[in-house]
Amino acid sequence: MLIRILLVTTFIINCISRFKGPWRYFQINAAHFNDLLGIYSKNDIDANIPNTWRLPQSVDDGLFIPDTFPVFVKPEWGQNGQGVRRADNANELNYIRNHCMNSKTVYLIQQAAVQNSEFEIFYIRDANHLQRYATISVTETCNTSGQKLPVNSVNNQHTFYNSVTPKLSGTELDDIWRSIGSIGQYQFARVGVRADSLAALQKGDFKVIEINLYLPMPINLMDTSIPFSEKFSFIKSSMKHLAKLLDVIPKAQTSKPVFIKKTLFQPRTK
Repeated sequence: MLIRILLVTTFIINCISRFKGPWRYFQINAAHFNDLLGIYSKNDIDANIPNTWRLPQSVDDGLFIPDTFPVFVKPEWGQNGQGVRRADNANELNYIRNHCMNSKTVYLIQQAAVQNSEFEIFYIRDANHLQRYATISVTETCNTSGQKLPVNSVNNQHTFYNSVTPKLSGTELDDIWRSIGSIGQYQFARVGVRADSLAALQKGDFKVIEINLYLPMPINLMDTSIPFSEKFSFIKSSMKHLAKLLDVIPKAQTSKPVFIKKTLFQPRTK
């Protein structure tokens, strides 16, 4: 909770110092907001992932049976693993459909990525050179449950995070950015991927499992081994760069009710 408070407070302070309204945060990625659905649609985001990194995914019509298992059943909109379930066979998929799915919510069926490791890449683009990153962090997502393909999230008691950014040179981070930064052209995001190793990630050999555009918390701050002083330094630097992105919101871009729509949609996912 303290980390979230510091992120929000530091962002607001930076906005005020630049004479910008902090509420404009919700317009930074708004070009990718689905006005009709009132959400950042996972289906829309999936369409922006190049085939090399995309997992087979389809909207669940209640009848579709995947060719291969396991699969993950995901709400069309959601965060922090909310509502996500894994089916290892057709019987489990039917059980999820009959007992776990909310009739008001559209669900997607995504083939599981079977690579050995899971990573979260958080980035903020450089407001002066949008093809570059101003902030980037790479964090390995780990799990103590013993499951091969768990549903990891900050709300999963078995999930923990290990920042691997310090292990990477500037050149290696640039290699990762070359791949991740080409997906969707988002101004800032957190991209979840599975790869067999950190070296494979650097080579662009991975599959995207999730892209968070609404509130993409820098997950490296969840690494309990990082001293608070380092976390606070990262927060100050990253929120300064995030506030600068308010300057690159196109003036012709119509303001979208992202926060209001999200707030109204949220109960439908529960």
